[in-house]
Amino acid sequence: MGALPGEKQRERARHTACSRGLMRRPSPSFCRAVTLALALVGLLCLPSVARAEPTAGLDVATEASSEPDPAPAEGAPLADRVLGSGQWFWLQGKAMPGVELAVGRGLVEMDLELSFLTLTESSRDRDGSWLGNQLGLFLMLTPLRERYFDVSIGLGADLYLLWGIHSDVREAAFTPRVVARLWPLERLGVTFMARSYLLHSDGLDLGTARDGSSGPPILLSTGITWRFF
Repeated sequence: MGALPGEKQRERARHTACSRGLMRRPSPSFCRAVTLALALVGLLCLPSVARAEPTAGLDVATEASSEPDPAPAEGAPLADRVLGSGQWFWLQGKAMPGVELAVGRGLVEMDLELSFLTLTESSRDRDGSWLGNQLGLFLMLTPLRERYFDVSIGLGADLYLLWGIHSDVREAAFTPRVVARLWPLERLGVTFMARSYLLHSDGLDLGTARDGSSGPPILLSTGITWRFF
C-alpha cells in the first residue's frame, strides 16, 4: 500500500532537518580546538625545517669547495709567428743562395740571414769560385699584416765573411730593408726583398759592376717562405 500523505510530509520534513544539520556552522569550541591542533603541528614541524636549512647550505658550500680551482692563466708566448725562408739574391756574375729565420710578435720581428756567395763567371785573379758567407741581422716592423700578404720595413747590418779570398777579409754595411710576402696558402708564401747600403766598407759598393758599369744601388732577392706557426 502507498504511504499516506501525512506520512510523506513527515518523512520529507525529517530529511530536510538532517540536511540542515550537515550544513550547520561549527561551534566556537570546535574552531578553537582545530586552531590549537594546527598551531601544535606547526611548532612540531618548525625545528625540523630549521635543521634542514643549515644542512642544505652546508651541502652547497661543500660542493663549491670541492670544485677544482681554475687553472692559472699561462703566460703570453714570446712569439706569435716563426717563419723560415729559402732565398736567392740577384747578383751579376755571382750566385748567392741563402736561408732566413724570422721570429715575430705583434708589430716587431727579428730576422736572421745566412747566405753562401760564389762566382758564376771565371776570374783571372782567382782559381776557385768560392767567396764566403753573408750574415744578416735585422729589426723589422710589420705595419701591414693580413691573411694574404704582409709588408715589413726595418734596419740592420750585413756582414760578409770572405773566407774564399782570405781568412781575414770582412766587409760590413748598415742596411735598410723592405720585405713583402704573399700568402697564397696559409703556411706557404712567396717573399720579395729589397735592401740598400747606406754606410758600408770600401769593398761593398752596390750598383757597381766589375767592369766599372753602374746600376741601381739596390740588392734584390726572392724566396719561398714557410710559416711554422
